[in-house]
Amino acid sequence: SDTPSEMTEVYRAFNQMAEDVEQAGRERELMLAGVSHDLRTPLTRLRLSLELMASDDELTDDMIRDVEDMDAILDQFLAFVRDGSDEPVEKIDLGELVREVVAPYNQYENTVRLRVEPMPVLALRRVSIKRLLVNLIENAQRYGGDGVEVVAHMSGDHNAPYVVLSVLDRGAGIDPDELNEIFNPFIRGDRARGGQGTGLGLAIVKRIASQHGGIIELRNREGGGLEARVSLPLGLLLPRDAIKT
Repeated sequence: SDTPSEMTEVYRAFNQMAEDVEQAGRERELMLAGVSHDLRTPLTRLRLSLELMASDDELTDDMIRDVEDMDAILDQFLAFVRDGSDEPVEKIDLGELVREVVAPYNQYENTVRLRVEPMPVLALRRVSIKRLLVNLIENAQRYGGDGVEVVAHMSGDHNAPYVVLSVLDRGAGIDPDELNEIFNPFIRGDRARGGQGTGLGLAIVKRIASQHGGIIELRNREGGGLEARVSLPLGLLLPRDAIKT
Protein backbone atom coordinates (compact mmCIF):
# COMPACT_ATOMS: atom_id res chain seq x y z
CA SER A 1 0.00 0.00 0.00
CA ASP A 2 1.02 3.60 -0.45
CA THR A 3 2.89 5.16 2.42
CA PRO A 4 2.00 8.66 3.66
CA SER A 5 5.20 10.02 2.14
CA GLU A 6 4.30 8.54 -1.27
CA MET A 7 0.80 10.02 -1.12
CA THR A 8 2.26 13.38 -0.16
CA GLU A 9 4.56 13.21 -3.18
CA VAL A 10 1.61 12.37 -5.46
CA TYR A 11 -0.38 15.34 -4.14
CA ARG A 12 2.63 17.62 -4.52
CA ALA A 13 3.21 16.46 -8.13
CA PHE A 14 -0.48 16.90 -8.98
CA ASN A 15 -0.60 20.40 -7.49
CA GLN A 16 2.59 21.36 -9.34
CA MET A 17 1.13 20.07 -12.62
CA ALA A 18 -2.09 22.05 -12.09
CA GLU A 19 -0.07 25.17 -11.29
CA ASP A 20 2.08 24.69 -14.41
CA VAL A 21 -1.00 24.33 -16.62
CA GLU A 22 -2.55 27.47 -15.14
CA GLN A 23 0.71 29.41 -15.55
CA ALA A 24 1.03 28.26 -19.18
CA GLY A 25 -2.53 29.45 -19.84
CA ARG A 26 -1.78 32.86 -18.30
CA GLU A 27 1.38 33.18 -20.38
CA ARG A 28 -0.46 32.30 -23.60
CA GLU A 29 -3.17 34.86 -22.88
CA LEU A 30 -0.56 37.48 -22.00
CA MET A 31 1.27 36.81 -25.26
CA LEU A 32 -1.97 37.00 -27.24
CA ALA A 33 -2.88 40.31 -25.60
CA GLY A 34 0.60 41.72 -26.23
CA VAL A 35 0.71 40.75 -29.89
CA SER A 36 -2.85 42.04 -30.44
CA HIS A 37 -2.06 45.34 -28.75
CA ASP A 38 1.22 45.84 -30.62
CA LEU A 39 -0.44 45.26 -34.00
CA ARG A 40 -2.99 48.03 -33.48
CA THR A 41 -0.53 50.90 -34.08
CA PRO A 42 0.87 49.76 -37.46
CA LEU A 43 -2.62 48.82 -38.63
CA THR A 44 -3.91 52.29 -37.73
CA ARG A 45 -1.00 53.90 -39.59
CA LEU A 46 -1.62 51.70 -42.61
CA ARG A 47 -5.30 52.59 -42.72
CA LEU A 48 -4.58 56.31 -42.42
CA SER A 49 -2.02 56.08 -45.22
CA LEU A 50 -4.51 54.30 -47.47
CA GLU A 51 -7.22 56.86 -46.77
CA LEU A 52 -4.81 59.76 -47.42
CA MET A 53 -4.10 58.32 -50.85
CA ALA A 54 -7.66 59.43 -51.66
CA SER A 55 -7.85 56.97 -54.49
CA ASP A 56 -11.01 55.44 -55.90
CA ASP A 57 -8.97 52.46 -56.92
CA GLU A 58 -10.75 49.19 -56.13
CA LEU A 59 -7.51 47.69 -54.81
CA THR A 60 -7.22 50.50 -52.24
CA ASP A 61 -10.81 49.90 -51.11
CA ASP A 62 -10.09 46.18 -50.75
CA MET A 63 -6.98 46.93 -48.67
CA ILE A 64 -8.96 49.23 -46.36
CA ARG A 65 -11.55 46.48 -45.87
CA ASP A 66 -8.75 44.02 -45.09
CA VAL A 67 -7.37 46.39 -42.45
CA GLU A 68 -10.85 46.74 -40.92
CA ASP A 69 -11.19 42.94 -40.83
CA MET A 70 -7.81 42.59 -39.09
CA ASP A 71 -8.82 45.27 -36.59
CA ALA A 72 -12.03 43.37 -35.83
CA ILE A 73 -10.04 40.16 -35.31
CA LEU A 74 -7.75 41.94 -32.84
CA ASP A 75 -10.83 43.21 -31.00
CA GLN A 76 -11.95 39.60 -30.58
CA PHE A 77 -8.52 38.53 -29.30
CA LEU A 78 -8.47 41.32 -26.71
CA ALA A 79 -12.07 40.66 -25.66
CA PHE A 80 -11.18 37.01 -25.07
CA VAL A 81 -8.17 37.88 -22.91
CA ARG A 82 -10.01 40.60 -20.97
CA ASP A 83 -12.71 38.19 -19.88
CA GLY A 84 -14.82 40.77 -18.03
CA SER A 85 -14.65 38.98 -14.68
CA ASP A 86 -13.55 42.22 -13.00
CA GLU A 87 -16.55 44.15 -14.35
CA PRO A 88 -18.94 45.20 -11.55
CA VAL A 89 -22.38 43.58 -11.38
CA GLU A 90 -25.44 45.82 -11.80
CA LYS A 91 -29.17 45.36 -11.35
CA ILE A 92 -30.39 45.47 -14.93
CA ASP A 93 -33.63 45.25 -16.89
CA LEU A 94 -32.51 42.67 -19.42
CA GLY A 95 -35.38 43.50 -21.78
CA GLU A 96 -34.25 47.13 -21.99
CA LEU A 97 -30.64 46.02 -22.52
CA VAL A 98 -31.68 43.70 -25.36
CA ARG A 99 -33.68 46.49 -27.04
CA GLU A 100 -30.70 48.82 -26.66
CA VAL A 101 -28.37 46.33 -28.37
CA VAL A 102 -30.79 45.50 -31.20
CA ALA A 103 -31.80 49.12 -32.01
CA PRO A 104 -28.70 49.99 -34.15
CA TYR A 105 -29.29 46.92 -36.36
CA ASN A 106 -32.80 48.21 -37.15
CA GLN A 107 -31.85 51.86 -37.67
CA TYR A 108 -32.46 51.88 -41.42
CA GLU A 109 -34.51 48.74 -41.92
CA ASN A 110 -35.94 45.97 -39.75
CA THR A 111 -33.15 43.39 -39.99
CA VAL A 112 -33.46 41.83 -36.50
CA ARG A 113 -36.90 40.84 -35.22
CA LEU A 114 -37.41 41.18 -31.48
CA ARG A 115 -39.67 39.31 -29.04
CA VAL A 116 -39.06 40.30 -25.42
CA GLU A 117 -41.39 39.31 -22.58
CA PRO A 118 -41.48 41.20 -19.24
CA MET A 119 -38.76 39.98 -16.86
CA PRO A 120 -37.60 40.81 -13.32
CA VAL A 121 -34.49 42.88 -12.73
CA LEU A 122 -31.36 40.72 -12.91
CA ALA A 123 -27.86 41.02 -11.43
CA LEU A 124 -25.65 41.14 -14.55
CA ARG A 125 -22.45 42.58 -15.97
CA ARG A 126 -23.82 45.08 -18.49
CA VAL A 127 -20.91 45.32 -20.94
CA SER A 128 -20.33 41.57 -20.91
CA ILE A 129 -23.98 40.74 -21.64
CA LYS A 130 -24.00 43.31 -24.46
CA ARG A 131 -20.87 41.67 -25.93
CA LEU A 132 -22.49 38.24 -25.64
CA LEU A 133 -25.58 39.43 -27.52
CA VAL A 134 -23.64 41.34 -30.20
CA ASN A 135 -21.45 38.29 -30.87
CA LEU A 136 -24.52 36.08 -31.29
CA ILE A 137 -26.40 38.57 -33.51
CA GLU A 138 -23.43 39.19 -35.78
CA ASN A 139 -22.78 35.45 -36.00
CA ALA A 140 -26.44 34.91 -36.97
CA GLN A 141 -26.36 37.72 -39.55
CA ARG A 142 -23.14 36.42 -41.08
CA TYR A 143 -24.65 33.00 -41.68
CA GLY A 144 -28.41 33.59 -41.59
CA GLY A 145 -28.88 36.80 -43.55
CA ASP A 146 -32.12 38.67 -42.86
CA GLY A 147 -33.94 35.95 -40.94
CA VAL A 148 -32.47 36.86 -37.54
CA GLU A 149 -34.63 36.97 -34.43
CA VAL A 150 -33.86 37.75 -30.78
CA VAL A 151 -36.13 36.27 -28.12
CA ALA A 152 -36.04 36.80 -24.34
CA HIS A 153 -38.46 35.18 -21.89
CA MET A 154 -38.79 33.50 -18.50
CA SER A 155 -38.72 29.72 -18.13
CA GLY A 156 -38.49 27.04 -15.46
CA ASP A 157 -40.74 26.65 -12.41
CA HIS A 158 -40.96 28.77 -9.26
CA ASN A 159 -38.24 26.67 -7.59
CA ALA A 160 -35.67 27.16 -10.35
CA PRO A 161 -36.65 30.09 -12.59
CA TYR A 162 -34.30 31.24 -15.32
CA VAL A 163 -34.17 33.65 -18.23
CA VAL A 164 -33.78 32.37 -21.79
CA LEU A 165 -32.08 34.66 -24.30
CA SER A 166 -32.10 33.20 -27.82
CA VAL A 167 -30.74 34.38 -31.14
CA LEU A 168 -32.21 32.50 -34.09
CA ASP A 169 -31.29 32.45 -37.77
CA ARG A 170 -32.27 30.61 -40.95
CA GLY A 171 -28.75 29.83 -42.13
CA ALA A 172 -27.29 26.44 -42.95
CA GLY A 173 -27.17 25.09 -39.38
CA ILE A 174 -24.23 23.13 -37.97
CA ASP A 175 -23.16 19.51 -38.26
CA PRO A 176 -24.34 17.81 -35.02
CA ASP A 177 -20.84 16.35 -34.56
CA GLU A 178 -19.46 19.90 -34.31
CA LEU A 179 -22.00 21.35 -31.86
CA ASN A 180 -19.95 20.60 -28.73
CA GLU A 181 -16.45 21.52 -29.91
CA ILE A 182 -17.52 24.79 -31.51
CA PHE A 183 -17.25 26.60 -28.15
CA ASN A 184 -13.53 25.83 -27.83
CA PRO A 185 -11.22 28.82 -28.47
CA PHE A 186 -9.91 29.03 -32.07
CA ILE A 187 -12.11 26.11 -33.17
CA ARG A 188 -14.43 27.62 -35.74
CA GLY A 189 -16.31 24.38 -36.38
CA ASP A 190 -18.58 26.13 -38.87
CA ARG A 191 -17.60 24.52 -42.14
CA ALA A 192 -21.27 24.24 -43.15
CA ARG A 193 -21.66 27.96 -42.47
CA GLY A 194 -18.67 29.34 -44.33
CA GLY A 195 -15.70 28.81 -42.00
CA GLN A 196 -15.28 32.53 -41.30
CA GLY A 197 -14.25 34.40 -38.15
CA THR A 198 -11.59 34.00 -35.49
CA GLY A 199 -13.07 31.04 -33.63
CA LEU A 200 -13.32 33.21 -30.49
CA GLY A 201 -16.83 34.67 -30.70
CA LEU A 202 -18.64 31.67 -29.24
CA ALA A 203 -15.82 30.97 -26.76
CA ILE A 204 -16.36 34.51 -25.41
CA VAL A 205 -20.13 33.95 -25.26
CA LYS A 206 -19.67 30.70 -23.33
CA ARG A 207 -17.30 32.35 -20.85
CA ILE A 208 -19.70 35.25 -20.21
CA ALA A 209 -22.65 32.88 -19.73
CA SER A 210 -20.59 30.79 -17.28
CA GLN A 211 -19.63 33.91 -15.30
CA HIS A 212 -23.34 34.50 -14.75
CA GLY A 213 -23.98 30.92 -13.69
CA GLY A 214 -25.58 30.17 -17.05
CA ILE A 215 -25.10 27.95 -20.06
CA ILE A 216 -25.29 28.29 -23.84
CA GLU A 217 -26.59 25.66 -26.23
CA LEU A 218 -26.69 25.55 -30.02
CA ARG A 219 -29.66 23.80 -31.59
CA ASN A 220 -30.40 23.16 -35.24
CA ARG A 221 -33.92 24.37 -36.04
CA GLU A 222 -36.65 22.54 -37.86
CA GLY A 223 -36.89 24.02 -41.33
CA GLY A 224 -33.22 25.04 -41.28
CA GLY A 225 -31.12 27.45 -39.30
CA LEU A 226 -29.69 27.65 -35.81
CA GLU A 227 -30.78 28.72 -32.34
CA ALA A 228 -28.15 29.97 -29.90
CA ARG A 229 -29.89 29.70 -26.51
CA VAL A 230 -28.41 31.29 -23.36
CA SER A 231 -30.03 30.30 -20.06
CA LEU A 232 -29.32 32.48 -17.01
CA PRO A 233 -30.58 31.46 -13.54
CA LEU A 234 -32.48 34.00 -11.46
CA GLY A 235 -31.23 32.58 -8.17
CA LEU A 236 -27.55 33.43 -8.76
CA LEU A 237 -26.01 34.59 -5.47
CA LEU A 238 -23.64 37.51 -5.89
CA PRO A 239 -21.77 39.58 -3.29
CA ARG A 240 -24.03 42.44 -2.29
CA ASP A 241 -21.17 44.93 -2.33
CA ALA A 242 -20.46 43.99 -5.95
CA ILE A 243 -23.91 45.07 -7.12
CA LYS A 244 -24.50 48.66 -8.23
CA THR A 245 -27.96 49.87 -7.27
